Amino acid sequence: MDIRTRLSLFLVMVSLISMMLLGTFAYYTSANLLQEISLRQLDALAESKKRDLIKVYNSWEDNLRLVRDRTQLQASIREYTATKSPEAKRRIERIIQGITVAVKEIDKLIVVDPEGNEITSFGRSRVTHSQVPLGEDVSYVGTFLSDDGPRVAINSGVYMEGVLIGGIELIIDARDIIDVTSDYTGLGETGEAFVVVKDSDRLVALNPLRHKVEGFNGEQMLAAASGDMSKVFSPEQNLPAFEYTDYRGEQVWLAARFLDELDWGLVVKVDVEEEGARAKVLQEALFDIAVALSAFAIIGGALLGFYLARPIHELAVIVERMRHGERGLRAEVKGDDEIAYLADALNEFLDHVENERQHQDKDA
Repeated sequence: MDIRTRLSLFLVMVSLISMMLLGTFAYYTSANLLQEISLRQLDALAESKKRDLIKVYNSWEDNLRLVRDRTQLQASIREYTATKSPEAKRRIERIIQGITVAVKEIDKLIVVDPEGNEITSFGRSRVTHSQVPLGEDVSYVGTFLSDDGPRVAINSGVYMEGVLIGGIELIIDARDIIDVTSDYTGLGETGEAFVVVKDSDRLVALNPLRHKVEGFNGEQMLAAASGDMSKVFSPEQNLPAFEYTDYRGEQVWLAARFLDELDWGLVVKVDVEEEGARAKVLQEALFDIAVALSAFAIIGGALLGFYLARPIHELAVIVERMRHGERGLRAEVKGDDEIAYLADALNEFLDHVENERQHQDKDA
């Protein structure tokens, strides 16, 4: 194998190895960057949905304040608690009936006396719970699961001239959270968001899940719950995006937020496999580029090798011709590098050989 071939192969090999190392570095760097972007996006979505849920809850509190601050209702409650007047009770019933019909979110409106005993109520909800003390402002009572969806109870004391005269409790149809969690924008084909609550020793998803799993209805025992449902209730609340196993047994990246006001856990997640598909697309693109560059490297390396080795090859040809008896041969001297120096030295040697032959011919 002559020097031109060896030099060409060497250049091609160096080029291919360099591109392989560069491609590997570019792939892993880009894949890690894509993962970081996905995790940051999940974290931002979780924070955004948490704020949306808080806005929904705040709207429920505002509804209760509006009901509580109705002057006619306050006067009727004070009259009834003071006199037990049937007419005052009927006025209360008419007022709360009109409010409940007008505000669709209110599933049931309950009016109580200062001790928490029910005066009257209107609505269809069957949610019941033990008495909860009345505060000066709106208080969260609890989240309750019913056949037709989740319900949230909030209450507030009713005060006139600084004196507690009674209280109001609203049972809210909490299906508004579905409007927040069912928006899968930015979550691809497999991502989803849901709200989880603790109910005794189990965890329950308040909204319908995006994926249907046989034998799973959105409830898990706390002791054996999957990572996507249990991690939000870990000591480290407001978890950053990370990888866990979800209720389907799939690996997911998830971000979680804990809503202190409601004791709710919000989970936003995407499948690792789907997000990893981006890296596969990148890998295929880099492979196509590598094939094209490899072809270029092979052709370019071969041509460059032949070009760089041509002067040496020409010197070798001259030497070989000289060995076969040819005379008057001279190497072409170009540039000022080592090959030009070698060509010049060879020419001096050939001049010396030619002079020796001429002397020998004269002497003969």
